Amino acid sequence: MTIKEKKLFVIGTATGLVVAVLAAAILIVSGHHTYAAETSSSAMRAMKQSVSTVPSDADQGTQPGTTLELTPAEITAAGVQVAEVRTAALKTDIDAFGRVEQPEAQLAAVSARISGRVDKLYVQYTGESVRRGQAVADVYSPEVATAVEDYRLAQENRKQLRDSDDAGARAQADALVNASQRKLELWGVNKEQIEAPEAGGVPHTTLYASASGSVVERKVTQGQYVNAGDTLFTVADLSQVWIKADVYEDQLPQIRSGQEVEITSEALPNRTLHGHVDFIEPVANPQTRTVPVHVHVANPSMRLLPGMFINATFVSRAATQSVVVPRSAVLDTGSRKIVYLARPNGVFEAREVAVGMPSDDLFPVTSGLVLGDMVVLSGNFLIDSQAHLSSGMSGMYGGSKEFAASASASSPASRSSAAPTAKINLQTDTPLKAGSDNVFSAAVAGPDGKPITDAHVTVTLVMPAMPSMGMPEMKSTFELPWSVSKQMYVGKGQPGMSGSWSVTVEASRNGVVIATFHTHLSAK
Repeated sequence: MTIKEKKLFVIGTATGLVVAVLAAAILIVSGHHTYAAETSSSAMRAMKQSVSTVPSDADQGTQPGTTLELTPAEITAAGVQVAEVRTAALKTDIDAFGRVEQPEAQLAAVSARISGRVDKLYVQYTGESVRRGQAVADVYSPEVATAVEDYRLAQENRKQLRDSDDAGARAQADALVNASQRKLELWGVNKEQIEAPEAGGVPHTTLYASASGSVVERKVTQGQYVNAGDTLFTVADLSQVWIKADVYEDQLPQIRSGQEVEITSEALPNRTLHGHVDFIEPVANPQTRTVPVHVHVANPSMRLLPGMFINATFVSRAATQSVVVPRSAVLDTGSRKIVYLARPNGVFEAREVAVGMPSDDLFPVTSGLVLGDMVVLSGNFLIDSQAHLSSGMSGMYGGSKEFAASASASSPASRSSAAPTAKINLQTDTPLKAGSDNVFSAAVAGPDGKPITDAHVTVTLVMPAMPSMGMPEMKSTFELPWSVSKQMYVGKGQPGMSGSWSVTVEASRNGVVIATFHTHLSAK
């Protein structure tokens, strides 16, 4: 091989090596991306699967029939109070805000029957009280002055014709006097005013109030010219006033004509007025979505004035007795209303009920409860939260009725259990160590206090499920064999995680349970 051929061989070999290295690098990079993509895809599938297994909010709600069992100590700690379902005649109160208004049926207008100039006012300000027939103004009217002068001329003419032999002339003179007088009377000018001499030669006509009451509006001032029919004053009899209370649309079905109403006002401290619904207006206020309801009440000592604010309470009393529970006993979950029934031995059961409109502090129950049922009044929120989290697991801090029921069904000892005839005393380190073996020692004694050495003793640790966190129920069961040296039943058990565990110790003889012990222990 020549030198030239050797050089070409070396160059070709080096080039091949470079190409091989580059190809290997490309394969490694592409394989890494493929693996990352597959890993990401697998993670996404796992995430979707885990998300799909999370229960929905609708499935997590407390279901009717859920039961929980609490020890006396837990009942005391939760502040549970119960009461018996009873009957009562409900009294429904609807509170509304209102105002005092003028009684429209008792408004009167004092008008001018003649045109003229108001030379004198006897009523000077709004709110002044007037009585029927009281003089309110003196008016100078050229038309009345002319009519008075015509009346006087007619009287003079009649006097002159009094001795006349012409009977027709005398009759015409009498008719003219009567017509002139009638014209003045229709204008509101009485005989005394017609015949009264004018001091300054200017005839005035006095106007009188046509009704009694308080002046709620004044439309005239002294010196003003008025036309016939113009309103000078508006008078209202405020011995009775109208109350207009604003009732919301959803409350309107509970309002009826003639219903009793209690009214209070700061103008009448420590006093309650009683009235009845007189009228419900047919139009709602589009801004406030309320409907005015009229209540007509007497106004003692004229203390209620138009424009004042009042508080109205519409009272409705049921004619029959209803099954009722206190409002605190009913839990509204949104989709249903739940109460908790107190059963014997510390068991509480969720019961769905149907209720009507509340009255004071009571709910009428239309279905779900009967007389004599014992319902939880206080502490039901704690019970419901435990039922919601543990999906029916019993015990404030753990324990499962479902597990207990299945264990009871499968255990031969439980199937032939009798009343406990022995007592168990459990000893262990507190707190327990999660994930490690813990020593449990139990002493079993008979009614005479002597130790029982031939029993079968088991310990069950239970932590309730937590659906909201995706955690199932955890349990651990182990036996405690008899220890001759310690004269006790001794064994080891391991709580799987930190938290509060429900502990049940059971001793049996020949398949018959002779003693059971329940407690709660914390693991750290």
